Amino acid sequence: MAQVAKKYAKALYDVALDKDMLEAIYEEFATIDQAVESYIDALRDLDEDPAKDVHQRRRFVTNVFKDVNDYIENMLYILADNRHLSYVADVFKVFQALYNEHHNQDFAEIESVYQLSEEEIERLSEVIKQQTNLDHLIVSNHVNPSLIGGIRAKVNTKVMDASVQNDLRKLEKQFTRVN
Repeated sequence: MAQVAKKYAKALYDVALDKDMLEAIYEEFATIDQAVESYIDALRDLDEDPAKDVHQRRRFVTNVFKDVNDYIENMLYILADNRHLSYVADVFKVFQALYNEHHNQDFAEIESVYQLSEEEIERLSEVIKQQTNLDHLIVSNHVNPSLIGGIRAKVNTKVMDASVQNDLRKLEKQFTRVN
């Protein structure tokens, strides 16, 4: 699945760069990705039902994704032709990762005991950007009372844990080793 999504996403990304349409294609694909959530079962059925021929799958694309960018439409037709329509969300995730890499940006999930202020988020963003060498961060803040205090930030696969919960866990391990 992941390899299939990478192949389609990379092809669309390369075309978007080549045609100087990366921003427009990203924005439109993001909108499509949100809409696809409500169609995921229908997409899976189209992929898996042997009675659905290529014309029916293409008609679905034409009817559901009206007025989309030609390059996105072509990709959707190719997905339909190969019975991979249910991978649209996966293709978008890979495309989004390529887009973020191009802009040297990523998503940061910050967990805290309380909702952080904009100023606190901005200060944390600056620290995280320095540690990750990113130019831009798209930050979301989630409240997690189990942290007891402090924060935990996740950027891609990197986790920065400055929570009281983590400190207590470390102490527990030290006490366990001593005994």
